[in-house]
Amino acid sequence: MRKISINDLSVIFSKIVLKLNQESHKEIEFSRDLYRIIPTEEWDSFGNVNIENCSLFDDIDHLKILAQGKNRLCTYVDFDRLASVLREISQINNPIS
Repeated sequence: MRKISINDLSVIFSKIVLKLNQESHKEIEFSRDLYRIIPTEEWDSFGNVNIENCSLFDDIDHLKILAQGKNRLCTYVDFDRLASVLREISQINNPIS
């Protein structure tokens, strides 16, 4: 088993933001909307996996509401949305394919 502290996560996110500030403009443009994801509950059963199509633009729209909304509570779905955005930023700046 491994553990990671919330403080470590805070440092990691700060470093991600710092890197983006150093290497990017004030905004990142996303031209590709749809992506595929293996739902968390399917990770243990790759033989019968159900790959879903999702919308990056929808994820970004919801994250903007979270960032700008004073009364908008963060949910664990927002973690998944942020992960999809971070994956796409990685693909844009360091393409695999």
